[in-house]
Amino acid sequence: MWPVLFTLTLPAPLAKLLAVLLVVTLALGRAWAFRRRLAKRGERVSYSAALWDDKGTLALSFLALGVLWRFGMLDGMLRLPVHTYGLMIAAGFIVGSSLAQREARRQGLDAERVGDLAFVILVAALLGSRLYFVAVNYNDYFGENAFVVLHGMRLPRLLAVWEGGLVFYGGFIGATLAAGWYMHRHAMRFLPYADALIPSVALGHFFGRLGCFGAGCCWGAVSHAHLPWLTKFPPTSLAYQSFVERANAAELLAPDRLTTLPVHPTQLYESLGELVLFAMLTLFVKPAKRFHGQVLAAWLVGYAVLRTAVELFRGDVERGVVAGLGVGQWTSILVFGAGMAVWGWGRGRAARAPVAA
Repeated sequence: MWPVLFTLTLPAPLAKLLAVLLVVTLALGRAWAFRRRLAKRGERVSYSAALWDDKGTLALSFLALGVLWRFGMLDGMLRLPVHTYGLMIAAGFIVGSSLAQREARRQGLDAERVGDLAFVILVAALLGSRLYFVAVNYNDYFGENAFVVLHGMRLPRLLAVWEGGLVFYGGFIGATLAAGWYMHRHAMRFLPYADALIPSVALGHFFGRLGCFGAGCCWGAVSHAHLPWLTKFPPTSLAYQSFVERANAAELLAPDRLTTLPVHPTQLYESLGELVLFAMLTLFVKPAKRFHGQVLAAWLVGYAVLRTAVELFRGDVERGVVAGLGVGQWTSILVFGAGMAVWGWGRGRAARAPVAA
């Protein structure tokens, strides 16, 4: 596993050029959104007018310049680490959103709306996954260690996502709420679109868990069994860093302290499970669909069972434990119930008024 795949090093002239291109891209993107918003109201303005007249575009440009200057992109060489986790999240988003749009077209749904919805879901998922983790580990983010120092700046630990701390269930809840709001606003029927989207969620999660394995987060419990697939995480991983801080570190690290003791690669367990779920939804559930919500319900039930099983091998206590069960297992129980409810409700509606799959 490699938390950082490689570090991109740019000399000062190229770093400055990249900074300028980033600012220009942000400004043009904001101007395009501003023009599109006015066009919906029947007004038309040029790009130059949007750039200079929209205060939000100017504010965003100056903010971007300030951030780039603070991180050294305007005054010297740039060293940009490419993290495995971020790369896998990006890959999952690109593959998943492309697949969802193709499936929407196949089912006669609005593929353009699905493309826009994908970005809404991405932002909501990242925010929800972070808030879920912070809620479970409240004292770590609002206690005496509530701040971190980055490049000389004192930042709330709440923003220190590079330390880890994203929970899939929180992201799924946030994404579901955001998707429901977006579909309601644009008069999109929730269940038909959810059926088209959910296989892409499973495939995107497959990539995301590969990223978790690369970063060394969401790790498994130490195992003394002789299994060929057990994993030892290096000092650069989040698993190793967490073990070092624990009181029983000697029981979790190898005698030479160069790696952790062998642990279950729960990231790979869940990644493989999501790939199997994606295949089952695509090859068996979708072709046999009889009512709207059937594909969504099948994933909810299937993932709840998968997550509950994987949680038995998890070793990251940061996820929270309540009454002997991990918070993820309690959430899985609720998700399983939601899946059964969607199945029963959708099947009941189909019995009263059959719909074409």
